[in-house]
Amino acid sequence: MPKTRRGAATSTAVDLQSAAAAPGILCSSERKAQLSLAFLTALAARDGYSLQPGPAPDVDSIDVTIRSGSSRRQAVDLQLKATARPNRRQDGLHFRLKRKNYNDLVMARSVPLLLLVLELPAEESAWVKCTPEALILRKRGWWLSLAGREPVEGGSRTVIIPSAQRIGDTGLAPLFAAATGAAA
Repeated sequence: MPKTRRGAATSTAVDLQSAAAAPGILCSSERKAQLSLAFLTALAARDGYSLQPGPAPDVDSIDVTIRSGSSRRQAVDLQLKATARPNRRQDGLHFRLKRKNYNDLVMARSVPLLLLVLELPAEESAWVKCTPEALILRKRGWWLSLAGREPVEGGSRTVIIPSAQRIGDTGLAPLFAAATGAAA
């Protein structure tokens, strides 16, 4: 190693092989949560929306809030989820929610709360690809408003997200359109 003027050793290059072999600290479900946030953040940045983290501590199932640039500065709260084992059927994506999250999503609110589920490939190695030409986060997002539904007493609840309610290339505008309908 090169020496500094005072004789202490310094490193001039990062040992990339050692860094690549270092294990990550997040478990699979935490990585999924971070990727759902990254997915939404990328779409919000592309479309020009602002994004703020939800309140801490998370007692209301609000992970993030996005705001539009409309004259009303419309806002939508989102509960973010991700799955690498999607249960897709002819009528859409079937997704199981814990009772608490479901009941939070059906609660009447001044700012609409929507569910956003990121569907990831089954194989973790396919979730993100980074090349000199592109950063690719696979696969697609699904959204659903549960406003106006009845709360459940016990257990979990499976919701069905229609195939038409996917986001990605269409951007986040459908979320604001749904929020306008949910707030009415």
